[in-house]
Order: sequence, then structure tokens, then C-alpha cells
Amino acid sequence: MKTSREFVRPGRRITIMAATLLTLLLGHATAREIHYGAVTDMDVIACDQLHWRGQADQSRNCYANLLRTGTSLAVRAEAAWALKDLQAANSWFQQAMRENPDDVATRVRWGDLYADSHQDAEAMDIYREVIERDGSNAFARLGAARVLAGSFDDAANAFLTSLLTDGTTTDGARAGALLLSARIALESGSLGEALAALDDAAEIVDRNDWPPLKIYALRAAADLLNNVTASRWTEISLAYNPHYGGIFAVPAHFYVITRRYRGAIDLYQRAIDIESGLASAHEELGVNLLRDNQVSRARKHLVIAHDQDPFSPIAVNTLRLLDSFANFTLVNDPEMPDHAGLVPVTLRLHKEEAAAIAPYAIRLTREAIAEFTDRYDFALKEPVIIEMYPDHEDFAVRTTGMPGLGILGATFGYVVAMDSPSGRPPEQFQWGTTLWHELAHVFTLEASNHLVPRWFSEGISVFEEWRSGPNPGVRIPMLVYDAMKDDRFLPVAELDQGFLRPAYEEQIIVSYMQAGLVCQYIDAAFGPEALSGLLYKYRDGRQTGEAIEEVLGISPQEFDRDFNQFVKSQHGDILDNLEVWQRTKLSMQQKISSSDWPGTIELAKQLLDLLPQYVEPDSPYLALARAQEELGQRRQAIAALKKFWRNGGYDPAALKRLSGWLYEENRSGEAIDVLTSVNLVDPLDQELHGTLGDMLLEAERAQEALTEYSIALALNPHDKAAANYRMASAHHRLGNDEQSQDHLLQALDIAPNFRPAQRLLLDLMRAGSDTQR
Repeated sequence: MKTSREFVRPGRRITIMAATLLTLLLGHATAREIHYGAVTDMDVIACDQLHWRGQADQSRNCYANLLRTGTSLAVRAEAAWALKDLQAANSWFQQAMRENPDDVATRVRWGDLYADSHQDAEAMDIYREVIERDGSNAFARLGAARVLAGSFDDAANAFLTSLLTDGTTTDGARAGALLLSARIALESGSLGEALAALDDAAEIVDRNDWPPLKIYALRAAADLLNNVTASRWTEISLAYNPHYGGIFAVPAHFYVITRRYRGAIDLYQRAIDIESGLASAHEELGVNLLRDNQVSRARKHLVIAHDQDPFSPIAVNTLRLLDSFANFTLVNDPEMPDHAGLVPVTLRLHKEEAAAIAPYAIRLTREAIAEFTDRYDFALKEPVIIEMYPDHEDFAVRTTGMPGLGILGATFGYVVAMDSPSGRPPEQFQWGTTLWHELAHVFTLEASNHLVPRWFSEGISVFEEWRSGPNPGVRIPMLVYDAMKDDRFLPVAELDQGFLRPAYEEQIIVSYMQAGLVCQYIDAAFGPEALSGLLYKYRDGRQTGEAIEEVLGISPQEFDRDFNQFVKSQHGDILDNLEVWQRTKLSMQQKISSSDWPGTIELAKQLLDLLPQYVEPDSPYLALARAQEELGQRRQAIAALKKFWRNGGYDPAALKRLSGWLYEENRSGEAIDVLTSVNLVDPLDQELHGTLGDMLLEAERAQEALTEYSIALALNPHDKAAANYRMASAHHRLGNDEQSQDHLLQALDIAPNFRPAQRLLLDLMRAGSDTQR
């Protein structure tokens, strides 16, 4: 059992201006959590009552007196903690444990201190120590449940269940468990369950004369989720404590998880207006201002948050990210404002990648805006900001403040953040499709005033990837077919739960695919106007069941029945033969390993008969093309890879091979189309741009060739002489002989004996002489 622990602050590589004296002083007035009887010393409780009533000066003096009057070590720890001297509080708790290691109540509070300072692993160690010694200790189980719930760990449920069903649970721990259960229920959209838990908690709190502030805040959050923005609980809370920022900060959290970021910004601002030392509100305000592209204002509040709570990794990570913006450049389209009819688009790209990515990203963004404006009958009202991060962990911090996020992109309204093409291996990441997906979110969020449920917004984005994206085709991973076979699709009215509270490891990706299939079905059965109709019903505050009945004219239960029939009609063959597929695929792999190419071809064709649209990285099309090439069947191999490509396959090595084969067959137009699509997977391949430029120039498409050559040169190629010669050739073809001559001189400066450059320069000089005669 440990009795010596150190507080560790997150490391920093950021430059932060010194905070004002006022900010530092206010940092000591930040909220002290209501402990519901976990602390029993009456002197501490007397100070706490002053604090929870908003009497900051009096409570601060009260806690300071406790430190001066020679009280117990545990009391001194509580007083130092309340005054935000966490290092001193930790030291007092350590001494208390050395003097009385059997004092489990103080040990639990020590764990609470670590949890309050974002050091969850240490907190859990302490809670486990207590539970091992006293499995019935309710406050240790409550502390563990809070930490686990904060990281969305389902293990929290076991602790909560035991607290709520055990008749010996103390009032304080039961109240805490009910409040945590209510918060989780609100996050899941289960308002009735949440309100019932709050009623039970209120009865306990009233009976013990504890502060009801958390109950007020969660009731205000429930009102907000019911679209009641002027909650009566706000006034009641302010009457109890006019400086309790949680009455705004807690509802703001529910604006965030429902993606209403500007509403959250307003509430977090109101929270710090009445409780300026509330570090968590400053932090969340900063993070959400960044989501709204208010970078300078975001930095200000993140600096304040860090000064008030230096143990928070979110503030440190996000400030470090903001410092890294110096390595990025902004690309605006159009370059000049007020261009008639064009929604302004700004790209934030890393300086080393901007030249390669920007042309394709701008073109895709313009195509997506045109497509979605027409299809969903909504015109964007503000500029679109797109950020791409070469370091995936930077993108994760941009999205949540913490590394370790598994997604590819995120949309906050008019701001899109995503991995750049270099953020993941190219064979795993089709960045053009990800951008298309996220731009669809811009429309669904803004057209619905951010009231669209998660499942429908994701469903439209997935469906638009399949239908209109730069790499169209229905792509469903095999694990999703397994879920279909096992009847693990959710009823449409409950589909959001698959995203918010997944019940098994793969449920989020299964829910993405189900949502896409639902939108595909609606489009096929009811027409594209039904999708936009549902979107506007959500804007008007309808829930999914109501929206389906009003737009589609059927009940949710009828919808589920018809959707299941649609899935069977579209995917029944593979669902009925999943075991056959798996056995055949395994046999095919064995044929490949033994170089049995005729056998490979036979089995690959059997697999493709079952599932011709399967173009995942282990697609049978790739095995089929390889086997046919090994047997000298080039034309058949080309046909196999073309089907792979047409169905949405994007393996860059396979597509480069296909383009080369097509070019050798004098099918240069098709070769260009295939190689162009690889730019939406791997635009940082300098050789690809050179090869594509050569094909385009040969096809008399000099302007497009110049674009490719410009990108190749910007990627700092090893052979800069050849890159400049290519630029010169394209400029010459376009009649830009002055620019052509400039690039030829640069090429010859690098390689004086470069014959092609010498010949072209001589031709230009002769042409100039002829013109002057």
C-alpha cells in the first residue's frame, strides 16, 4: 500500500504570456466540489457552506484559518485543497496516511484529490486499495465510478449498480451515484431516466441539507435538451449562489455533445462571468472557441485555464497545438474577397504540404459545395475552414484536447479538421473521400441548426461517400456483414445509441454503415427530397420517430421492417454465404502462398460472384489481377483492376499499376483518369505528379500538366533539373515562353549538360530571333 505519491504536472513546450495578478488571485476561488458527506469535520463543512453559498472571501478566510490553527492533518489537506494549493494538500494527505494508514475515509479523499487534478491512474490505485481492504466502502466505489465514467469505461456500471442496489450505501454516496447516473442518462438522451434519478437525489440532498447546486444544473441541462433554453432552475440556482458557474457550464456540456458549439460558447462565457475562477469553463470555452475558428480568443481562455489548473492536459495540449500553427499556412479561395457567388474557403495546411494538397482540396471542396447545395436545398452562409494535420495526434488534440482519437475527421459547423494525406499510410486512407464526408456534415449541421441526430448526419455523409464522392461505390467492411448476419442492427429510433454508448467493440463502425444504408434506402424508396425533408424536420425540433412519420408517412416500426427487407434484397447473397466466403478466402490465400495462380483465379472469381462490390484492402480483385498477370493475362488483369477501381477501390500501388498498363495499351485517357484518382489517396508522391503531368502534356492538356509539374517541383524532388525542364515544357506548350526560359535556365544552372533543356532553350532563342526580324 502506497503512502508516498507525487503530483506531476503535464510537460509544456508552449509559450504563454504571464497571467495578470488578478487572474492568479481568481485561480484560488475556483469551485470546490460538493462532497455529500464524504467530509465529516464540522470546521471544514462550515467553510464549505460559505463557499457553496458564493461567499468567496469569507470561505477563503475560513479555510486559511484552518491551516493556521493546528487542526488535524486531514483537515489541513482539505483546507489547502480548497485554496487550490494541491501540492500542499497532497503533502498533508501523505502525512495523514503515514500517521494513520487505517483511516480509509481520508485515503478516499486523497484519491478524490488525484481525480480532481486529472491524475486518474493514481486516483484509481487509491480507490482499489481501499476497496481491497473494505469492499463495502461506498465513497471509494463512487470515486472509481466517476473516473471510469469520465473515460467512457463500461466498468463504471458495475460500481453504480452496486451503489444504487446496496441497502447499506450511505446517503452521500447514493446521492453521488444518482447524480452520476443522471448525467450519463442525459448524455445518452434518456431524459425520463435522468429526471427520475434527479428526483431521488433531490430527496436525499434535501433530507441532509446539502447544497442542491448540481441538481439544479442537471435539471437545467435536461430542460436544454428539451429545447427549453430559459430554465427556471437557472434562477433558482443563482438565488442560492449567484457565483455558481456550473449552472451554465453543465448545460453547456450538453450543447457540446449535441454539436451546438456556439450555444456552448455563450453558456461557458456566462459561467466565467459569474465565476471567473472556474478553470474548467475557461478551458472548455477555449476549446469551443477554437472549434468556431476564434483562435486568438481561444488562446486567451486556454492560458487562463492553464494558470488556474496547471494539471489539466487538455489546456496544455491545445496551447501546444496553437503554437504549432506557426508551421502552417493559410490558402484562401478565392484569393480576393467578395468574389461573386463563391462561398469563401480557407485551408490551413502544413507549409511542407500546402502546394501539393491545396489544388485538389479546393477543387473537391467546390464540387462538394455545389453538389450538396443543390441536393439538400441549403446555401452556406459563412466561409468554410478546412484544417489538415500531418500528425494524427495533433488532429486528435484539435478535436478533443487529448491524443488517442481513432477517427479521420471532425466537423464543428463551418470548421472541418482532419488528418492530412501524410497522417496515415496511403493504402489505409482516402483523404479525398474523408474531406467529402466531412463537407456533407457542414451541410447537415448547418441546415438543421445543429439539431440533426448523430446517426442521420453520419448516415448522409457515408451515403454521399458512396453516391457522389470522389471515389464512389458502396464499401462495407466484412465485420459489418457479420453484424448484419447476427441481427445486430439497431431500430432506427435507437440508432444514435450505437454512436453514443456502443455495447460492443465494433458497434460504432457497424452504426456508421447501418446509418449509410438507412439513407441509401430512404433515397431509393422515397426519393432524395425525403432526406432533405427529414433534415428540416430535425431543424424544427422533431425526434426521429416523429420525423419519419411526418416525412415518410410510416411508423418507425414499419420503417425497420421495410429497411430489413431492403438490406436482405441488396446483401442477401453474401449474408447467406458468409461461412462459404470465409472458407473460400482462406483457400485462396493458400493458393497464393503456393503460387497456384489458376487456383487463385478460380477462387477469386467465386468470391466476386458472391460480393462483387467488395474492395477493401483484402479484395479478391487484387488477388485476381495478380494471378492473371503472373499467367501473362494482362488484358484480364486490367479488367479486374478496372472493376476494383470502378467499385471504389483505392489501393495506390494497384491503381498506379493499372494506370501504367493502360498507358502501355495506348489507353492514355483511362490511364490519366486512374492516376488522377490516386492523388486523392497519395498527393505527396512526387513521382506520381511527374508521370501524370507527362501523360497530360502528351494528351495536349498542358494547363493540367503544368499544375502537376508545379506540385512535383514544390515537393522538393531530388532531380530538380528534370522538374524545371518539365515546367518549361508545359509553359512553352501554353505559349508562356518567358516563364519557360526562366525554368530552363534554372535547370541548366543545376545540370549544365542537360541536353533536352539545352535544345528547348535553343529553340526558344531561335523563335525569338525569328520574331524580331
